[in-house]
Amino acid sequence: MKRFGILTLLVIGSFLLQSTLLDILPLRIKPDLILILVIFFSLLNGRRHGLIMGVTAGLLQDLLRGRLLGMNLLALALTGWVVGLLEDKVYKENILVPILVVFLATLLHALAMVILSAIAGLHLTLLTGLYIGVVEALYNTFLVPLFYGRFFISSTRGALSSVTRPNTYQG
Repeated sequence: MKRFGILTLLVIGSFLLQSTLLDILPLRIKPDLILILVIFFSLLNGRRHGLIMGVTAGLLQDLLRGRLLGMNLLALALTGWVVGLLEDKVYKENILVPILVVFLATLLHALAMVILSAIAGLHLTLLTGLYIGVVEALYNTFLVPLFYGRFFISSTRGALSSVTRPNTYQG
């Protein structure tokens, strides 16, 4: 339960940071902190947990933004599931792996958003969507070295670890 609470706070904190402080930047395209969080979590926990994290974070994002309920949910769920397929196939301790995964997964997410936008009747061209995806992928990739190490340690040995440890307090 502690793990769920921490993940919830991370998603909400990422959303707030993304929608407040990052809006101050004079950039039209910004890093997607929630997407980075979903990618990290999926890479370290597998496709099932990645799918659940993507659905949860996407639904929260859709509800808080208040437009087109389900678009972020579907795009993040797909991204989380696909990245989760890599969990036992890559050497996650090497920083180059999450850098490459974040770049490619951000492009996948952008492609999913372009397809979902077309289905929803929005006028987002493939070229525009991929341009946004490439720029966002570069921003997201730049942030990986700043956050991945802490997330990796927390996921493998810390508060986000799925392994339950006995209470060692002998008080």
